[in-house]
Amino acid sequence: MRVGGIGDFEEWKSMARRELGGREIVASVSGGKDSTAMALLLKEAEIPYRCVHLDTGWDHPSTYEYLFEYLSDIIGEVTVLRSHKGGLKDLIRQYKFFPSRVARFCTRELKLVPIKKYIRSQPEEVVNCIGVRAQESARRAKYPEWEYNNELQCDVWRPILHWTEEDVIAMHHRHGVIPNPLYLVGSNRVGCWPCMFANKTSLRILATEDPERIAEIRALEKEINDFRRSTNPNSKPVSWFSIGSSDRYMPIDDAVKWAFTDRTGKELFDVTDRESGCMRWGLCELGHPFREKNSTD
Repeated sequence: MRVGGIGDFEEWKSMARRELGGREIVASVSGGKDSTAMALLLKEAEIPYRCVHLDTGWDHPSTYEYLFEYLSDIIGEVTVLRSHKGGLKDLIRQYKFFPSRVARFCTRELKLVPIKKYIRSQPEEVVNCIGVRAQESARRAKYPEWEYNNELQCDVWRPILHWTEEDVIAMHHRHGVIPNPLYLVGSNRVGCWPCMFANKTSLRILATEDPERIAEIRALEKEINDFRRSTNPNSKPVSWFSIGSSDRYMPIDDAVKWAFTDRTGKELFDVTDRESGCMRWGLCELGHPFREKNSTD
């Protein structure tokens, strides 16, 4: 029997149980499609697990609502882990600059440190299960399915590493689970809203669906740059988004303009980002809470 990206589900279950050796799983769930598919896989395989969510304080409100008011009823209770330093905005104000390619303090402080503290506090040996896929990036394609993590001091398991996006979507359909509403408005990924690595599509969706977040970033950029200039008039301006490996300044309004221009490539049908999202999931007729809320605003 095929389940998701697994050809022989019964054989896979046997192999997984042997590898786990009775250890319980700590499953990291974000509210995104991949970690949801991973949790559904564990549930169907009847492999014991507990869910944790690493809260950066920068998710879209719909993601919190989806995870805690809808998905937790399906995959089980979700324990929230947070940094003692606060959320992403708190860190930016402490550091007086924004995360970048060379200073990704957001990942370490908001995700790695809390999960490390949690796992090391467990009285029994556990396995950290994460829903990443090789298809997502060249870097992730190099990950092994199983490895020991010295910092966490436990095994890390990536059970859907070799799944395709189609496998992930099929797993949602198999269990009758609707996806995070952000996918249905065209977003390819959820989590930090937005991530500093957001592409043009993500930025267009952000600007179209959530102009309040654009205004929030604009105000934060002004706040940080005003402070930096007050302490050093020659200080270089910083911004949420930047250009190239040199992290050149790109204020949020310029980033939004960039996202709506130079859209290369032609498509057979002229569809919006929102339409392309619901078509990808085959759920354009779904009465989704986020879609309904926006249509009545």
